[in-house]
Amino acid sequence: MLENLKSSLSHYRAQRIVKRSALRDILTDIPPGLFPYWQQTAQQEFPGIPQDAVFFASATEGLCMFFECVRRSEQPCALPSKAADSVWHAWLRYSSISLEQFCDKHYERQIPHLSASEMSVDLELALAATLIQARRFERQCETDPTLPALFTLDKRLRMPNGYAYHISADKPGYRAMNRDGQAYGASYYPEALQAYGMLTAGMISATMYEHYKRREAERQQSSYTDTGSSGISDSSSFSSDSNNGSDCSDSGSTGSSCGSSCGSSS
Repeated sequence: MLENLKSSLSHYRAQRIVKRSALRDILTDIPPGLFPYWQQTAQQEFPGIPQDAVFFASATEGLCMFFECVRRSEQPCALPSKAADSVWHAWLRYSSISLEQFCDKHYERQIPHLSASEMSVDLELALAATLIQARRFERQCETDPTLPALFTLDKRLRMPNGYAYHISADKPGYRAMNRDGQAYGASYYPEALQAYGMLTAGMISATMYEHYKRREAERQQSSYTDTGSSGISDSSSFSSDSNNGSDCSDSGSTGSSCGSSCGSSS
């Protein structure tokens, strides 16, 4: 009886995630049989992965967000979340045809699943393209010292052997995660994810980079009177109000894991 109650609560919370998501119209089109199939098979490829409806709903939302980044980007993208990748892998096994139809309908294109070695560009550059598009979707500036929800997904879900992305001194980086979903070891800060790396790769404009440098100088000056740090973004999902408001002064700048071994070329 207790297990049934936990299952009912998990399904209720999963429905709330879908209902409150900016991607809810897309998420309601996920094949109903995918969740039980993922629940039965994901552990074989991702040992220790949680099997509840809340995890699945959040991971599926992340996958759809990644697909949206691919749709918007003019450059190859890479997926920074193993949780989202678990759904992608399950869907490919469950019905690659339904996945193709889903992508055609909602993203107007096929989105091939590629390993890191199959991608046409450096993985870090592909991650940067995803970061830029995910920030734009949430109405952040491309160089904001925060992380969009897609990049914090594994850490929030405590994905076994996932990637714990974080911000330190305004720099995006990540740490490995163990089988218990806990971050450990040294942090790595890919150059391509930093503002200067995005500039040199032609992903952001010089105007956007100068905007970033001005804000960085202002934050450094204010740090003398405020010791708080930017920390990790606490975004928990792609909420329906994530498209409201922006203080970005150059939203039209040029440009559209390391994180993940899987991605998609544009």
